Amino acid sequence: MIEPLPQQRLCATLLFGAALVSVPLADSQAAGPLPAGTEKSAAGFYHPGVLVNRAQLDFVKAKVAAGAEPWKSAYEAAKADAGGSLTYVAKPWKTCECGPYSKPDLGCKDEQHDSEAAYTQALLWYISGNKTYAQNAINIMDAWANTLTGGHKFANGPVQAAWCGEQWPRAAEIIRYTYTNWPAADVAKFQTMLLTQYVPSLTNGSCENGNKELSMSEALINIGVFNDDRKIFDAGVKMWRGRTPAYIYLTTDGPTPRKAAGCDDMPIWSNKGLTTPFVDGLLQESVRDSQHPALAFAAMVNAAETARQQGLDLYAEEGKRIMAAMEFQAQYLPPNNAKPPANVSFNLHPTWEIAYNHFHNRLGVSLPKMAAVLPGNRPTGVNHDMAWETLTHAEVGAVGLPPVTAQ
Repeated sequence: MIEPLPQQRLCATLLFGAALVSVPLADSQAAGPLPAGTEKSAAGFYHPGVLVNRAQLDFVKAKVAAGAEPWKSAYEAAKADAGGSLTYVAKPWKTCECGPYSKPDLGCKDEQHDSEAAYTQALLWYISGNKTYAQNAINIMDAWANTLTGGHKFANGPVQAAWCGEQWPRAAEIIRYTYTNWPAADVAKFQTMLLTQYVPSLTNGSCENGNKELSMSEALINIGVFNDDRKIFDAGVKMWRGRTPAYIYLTTDGPTPRKAAGCDDMPIWSNKGLTTPFVDGLLQESVRDSQHPALAFAAMVNAAETARQQGLDLYAEEGKRIMAAMEFQAQYLPPNNAKPPANVSFNLHPTWEIAYNHFHNRLGVSLPKMAAVLPGNRPTGVNHDMAWETLTHAEVGAVGLPPVTAQ
């Protein structure tokens, strides 16, 4: 187990079950020279720095080479996935037309699969050293950059842009800063695609269910980093700060949850008239199903993780909510066996690793219910914004993180 950072600050008292515990909400990584392989741009961004950094990738690569678990099994799962095929071929579209319930689905699932595959191939390239994976990732990204000109249409167009806008920069960041054969002109064309075909669908946010806006916030943060665009990054941070407090309930909010910033109406916490009591850690879409809260939670945490890779500690701002949500869900997942509340179902999803690594491995917070769940959930796979979390974040602690700076 990786030791938590020795310096901790901003402690708060949380109520988990019946026990009051004092926990650190922020880390204070000491300033120092950049880790080997990390660059800092003129705009102040650390590269690679979308979800993962270079030292972190080196840590995972060494664990896989040593056959250590859970990284070895997670790596093998990524290799075996369709998106990890050495013969993967992209299916780009000029326009993605995405309706509710995939009606219509004109390019939408192809785009989703290709963006996931690009990230998978990028990870496999770095861990294995096989250049075929790197070239596959480039071929996928170039195919879309040379084809997509009509943006994202219909009701699910904005969230489709968000889901893929979360993944593309993860892949692009790894390839650009660890592989030498992606021409600068093609990098620039890919950046232009992100700016013109994705950002316009994201910047207005969404006052519908919170999973959409949280994915939009992550996509903007990720695109901002890869494009070295502080304005886009800051827009994503603002959106995250406006939506996160409205997505996870704490009793300190009062008798009802908060509204999302900029939205007149309360998001829907029920499902066809069914409700459940408001308790610490309840997520806005918990009564809807189990997948949408998982997508929202992952986007929330992924955005905070990329921000932390850039020296901005969003975790510290909403750590009480994030940890409450983790322990709330975990108590109903195996091997835990608490009786679920009325009208709420719980299932395993390929997430929670990144949040657990931050709060437990970096900060030393005990999260016993989630600690019990994770071994049976490993290795995690890929589903929209939830992608290969065991491989990238299991037990990595604070490897490669820059110091926290005021932003």
